[in-house]
Amino acid sequence: MNRAILWLRTNTGLKVVALLLATFIWFFVRAVTSERRTVEGVQLEIQPHPGTVAQSNTRYINVVISGAQEDLRQASRNELFGVVDLTEEKATGRLIVTLTPRVVRHPRRVQVVSVEPTNIVVRVDPVVE
Repeated sequence: MNRAILWLRTNTGLKVVALLLATFIWFFVRAVTSERRTVEGVQLEIQPHPGTVAQSNTRYINVVISGAQEDLRQASRNELFGVVDLTEEKATGRLIVTLTPRVVRHPRRVQVVSVEPTNIVVRVDPVVE
């Protein structure tokens, strides 16, 4: 027992180097095993400002995701969806909205790399009662 405690208290520099090397190898293997895949036909939802209605001809987007091969195989179109949040946008009329990877809701195990199209036209009109 005393030998184990003594060993843990010595060779600190060697242990730090081993830990750094293990961390570097982990990042390298993770980067090498990361792949990309395009998921076509991901549904796009537009959330308008209260009191307005929003329409767009673009109902589906293509999303490029990256991650481990097994995670990409498991990620389906049903787990991805785009949300354009216009709840803070008070302007009406024809708006050009830029789509970024942040508009895509996705599982944690994958990362969104890009979205196509990058811009959509949204028509926002006030609700007439």
